[in-house]
Amino acid sequence: MRLGWTEKWLINNPLREFVQKVFEGRQLLRLGGTANRAKALEIGCGSGSGIDLLLGSFKVREVDAFDIDFDMLKRSKTRHRLRSDAVKLWVGNTRQIPIADATYDAVFDFGALHHVHDWQSALLEIHRVIKPGGRFYIEEITRQFIVHPVWRRFLDHPQENRFNRLELVEGLQAAGFAVRRSHQFAGLFIWCVADRTSKHENQKLPDEGSNHKTQ
Repeated sequence: MRLGWTEKWLINNPLREFVQKVFEGRQLLRLGGTANRAKALEIGCGSGSGIDLLLGSFKVREVDAFDIDFDMLKRSKTRHRLRSDAVKLWVGNTRQIPIADATYDAVFDFGALHHVHDWQSALLEIHRVIKPGGRFYIEEITRQFIVHPVWRRFLDHPQENRFNRLELVEGLQAAGFAVRRSHQFAGLFIWCVADRTSKHENQKLPDEGSNHKTQ
């Protein structure tokens, strides 16, 4: 779904970019490491600050990215107009990615999945475009944040079929991913890395005290 004006203002705020770089991005690096020389996809790229992270901190070689909101994508195209050799952008949605199977070494989600009504279908589509052995890097917010009376007043998010950490992990496993590490903060924010394996790995949810942090 497209963003409301309040969330657009927050995302386009320089403070948001700072937090994404020094806090959110570093958490994903700590959990999943770099994607050195990878061909990467970012879902819901917004104004393009995540692309800077991928080409810089995550050391990817090439980035494809899309967003459902044309205005946000226009900002990203302006921002990366001098990187046409490394960045390809288009208007699109996560449930129908116009890319061949097993194209990407890595896929990145900086808070886009919680905007998708049927996020389980989106996970299946993301799994399809990742190569076997490729990695899915996820930074998300939980149902607890989305349905909170304060935030739902100002931010326009789907209210039904949202996830907590365990439900996201289970959704990833159902889509065919092997979840490697995850972490959450205050029950509101989730960081997770998951791999597409050559064969589906049947996993048991990790016990509290492992690399995964439970609610």
